[in-house]
Amino acid sequence: MSQRNEKPLGEEGTDDPIPPLQVDLKINDIVGNGISGMLYKWVNYGKGWKPRWFVLQDGVLSYYKINGPDKILVSQETEKGCKVIGEKSRRIISRHRDSFSNNSLTNRKPFGEIHLEVSTFRQSKSHDKRFSIFTGTKMLHLRAESQDDREAWMEALQAVKDMFHRVFHSKIVAPMVDKVAISTEKLRQRLVQEGLDSATIEDSEQIMRNEFATLQKKLVLLKQKQWLLIDILQQLEVYVMKMRKKHSIFKN
Repeated sequence: MSQRNEKPLGEEGTDDPIPPLQVDLKINDIVGNGISGMLYKWVNYGKGWKPRWFVLQDGVLSYYKINGPDKILVSQETEKGCKVIGEKSRRIISRHRDSFSNNSLTNRKPFGEIHLEVSTFRQSKSHDKRFSIFTGTKMLHLRAESQDDREAWMEALQAVKDMFHRVFHSKIVAPMVDKVAISTEKLRQRLVQEGLDSATIEDSEQIMRNEFATLQKKLVLLKQKQWLLIDILQQLEVYVMKMRKKHSIFKN
């Protein structure tokens, strides 16, 4: 029986958040250099579920078309270094193992990108192959080939998500030091070779120190703004999820 026009994930209240991973689980054991594979993406009631090729790298989940004029070529070379999820995904790669060209990588423009740092994931309680990703502005409904494939994707997504929280809240992020020592010895030697007097050399060294100090202050400020932005995005994520639950209650 065709699943073309099946309804996607049910009411929001029927989806359960995935359980947290064990603390001692290493992200490299799950994600490695990247995750790739085919998933079905819900488009609309007219088009139903459509296959897309998904790639998880550097905290970003990108997806591509694998059919039609805008399709990408998937092969062992394009997915080199990635862990491939699903038997059907591996069969797709095997079919194109002799079709690799340099354009296979350079022309890969994703149809969509999801930044996991500000996204949440939920697996369907009523369908063992489906799950959804909420980005804060839109919801993606996805379906794997099997329950095991879904679990593998969910595990990888959660591992990357947890990594961002650990980086932000733990000592993995090295604190910015107030001052960094800078040597002007090479500058001094070069100016001496040019025959400049001591006063000019000292002025040049001081100018270099002042410029470096100004640049360092700007870098520290930018880093602080980055941390603040991440914190705001995380708070926004919590707020949006609360509003979704509240809306679901009134809707029901």
